[in-house]
Amino acid sequence: MTTFTVPGRPVPKKRPRLGYGGRRAYVYTPRETLAYEEAVGWAARPHFPKPLEGPVSVKLDVYLATGKRGDLDNYSKSILDGVNEIAFRDDSQVARLEASLRRCPHGQERVEVEVAEIAEEAMSG
Repeated sequence: MTTFTVPGRPVPKKRPRLGYGGRRAYVYTPRETLAYEEAVGWAARPHFPKPLEGPVSVKLDVYLATGKRGDLDNYSKSILDGVNEIAFRDDSQVARLEASLRRCPHGQERVEVEVAEIAEEAMSG
């Protein structure tokens, strides 16, 4: 089992946006989301010399300052996308996900992440 903390205010995954360049339309991920996913990756990288190969369990404790809001599933998406190809090869390996939203004082916002491999035998049955 590996644990690490992503310091700072958690950022929920925002919907892709539609942009226009000349006569062409394109879809892009908002900058704030990309920046947060990159920060999550940098927090995870020292703990994972190589991505895990098999099924994994992920536990997320999202700490938000009182008054801040967002959907827990969108926070989970941005964190999982941030550790994709770092903690595991693909987020389709996540076989178990536990996530909680907790309150904390301003300035103490963070996400505590726990990633563990699940034995293949535990998956059958």
